[in-house]
Amino acid sequence: MDFELGVANTLLAVAEGVEVIQTTVTGIGERAGNTPMEETVLALLTMYGIDTGIRTERFFELSRLVMELAAVAQPSNRPVVGERLFNVESGIITTWVRNVGDELTESFPYRPELVGQPPPVLVLGKGSGLDSVAAWLDAHGRTATTEQIEAILGDVKGRSLATKGLLDDEAMTNVVDGIVGP
Repeated sequence: MDFELGVANTLLAVAEGVEVIQTTVTGIGERAGNTPMEETVLALLTMYGIDTGIRTERFFELSRLVMELAAVAQPSNRPVVGERLFNVESGIITTWVRNVGDELTESFPYRPELVGQPPPVLVLGKGSGLDSVAAWLDAHGRTATTEQIEAILGDVKGRSLATKGLLDDEAMTNVVDGIVGP
């Protein structure tokens, strides 16, 4: 995994007839780690139609357990099992997710429930766009003019850059109340 090629090499080995592969949960191992089971099994299933019999809908839960027991942290955007993998911050992706409805594979390579993940969550931060703000307003039964939405977005981006994080509902409510009114 020193070059992040464990999954690719394993897939090539299977394509050449290998019947037994070696992986670990969430790739945990010494130094750079080992080939991650979740990514490998999911790639075999979704890209090559090879069902290993492993229950993929348990991946998220299993990964959380193993990381807790091993006292190991992983990036929140880690493939398959990252806690924020299905968070959508970008304005254009927010538009896609809103437009595809239940057809999530139009925006993501697989459905979150396939790996035990919760549905996508629209979040607000420095990468958000006008549709991100509009989606938040819709979800909270609020309305704003185009100019107000632009002002809200500017404030969201400024706060996110200042805190180096996302805005929660309370912070977003404060922003909207300050521009639109309660």
